[in-house]
Amino acid sequence: MKPNYMIIGASKCATSTICTLLGQHPDVFMVKCKEPQFFSKDEVYARGFDWYESLYEEAGDKMMRGEGSNTYTMKEVFPETVSRIVSYAPNLKLIYIVGNPISRIESFWLQLRSHGGEEVHYDFNTAVRVNRNWLVDYYNYWQQINAYRPYFPDDRIHIIFLEDFKADSHAVMRRCFEFLDVDPDASLASPNLHYNPSIRPGRYKRAPSNFLSRLRSYSMFRASVKLIPESLRNPLKKKLFFREIKERPQWNKETREWVADILEADTRKFLQQYGKPETFWTF
Repeated sequence: MKPNYMIIGASKCATSTICTLLGQHPDVFMVKCKEPQFFSKDEVYARGFDWYESLYEEAGDKMMRGEGSNTYTMKEVFPETVSRIVSYAPNLKLIYIVGNPISRIESFWLQLRSHGGEEVHYDFNTAVRVNRNWLVDYYNYWQQINAYRPYFPDDRIHIIFLEDFKADSHAVMRRCFEFLDVDPDASLASPNLHYNPSIRPGRYKRAPSNFLSRLRSYSMFRASVKLIPESLRNPLKKKLFFREIKERPQWNKETREWVADILEADTRKFLQQYGKPETFWTF
């Protein structure tokens, strides 16, 4: 069984919350595997279509079947994604969830750091520059959605703005269900499911300290760590080398202006296309 809709991004725009709400509709199936990333990551794509379609085995007779993977709008990082999706399911309906690029860059950096690895640089302003394809180009929304528009007409692309969802989640979900051609007034199990911010007092995320990140850059340190039994390594690492994230990252003036120069024209086109004033997001 194949999907007939997909959520294609973007990270830190309430995609998890909206995926959960979609899956609560009696006529909508959302795969249980969070972010399959089948069409973006080569190692997952190599599992084959049988594996991917097995994710939909429990869909039954539900009208709409789909998944959500934020990496599907990271064309600089995963350049094969769009062509793979178009080849596999050219009649999909696409849902793209977006938010203020500046604050989303901050949140995404926090998320990637809280995963415990070194996907992005430990210093925020350095990361924005050296990990540009992950943290900046990803939020060129017009550029990202334009990769799909030659293959999917605009009436099969639905845009959700995070700011609208936070202001009136019920109205946003109603329009989303209308887009999917299912009953917009169906009752949901948890209609008041809340969007989760990156920084929550009492439930802070933890990330590698800057000191640990610097140590990891040395091959001798990485080799020595492998000599420590894993049963001791993980508790020691979390106790001594991980810190709670209690505040959002701070921009320096030069980096923020550099990002604004990259994003501003793209953002203006995107907002104009999808019915928002140019001042909806500011830099």
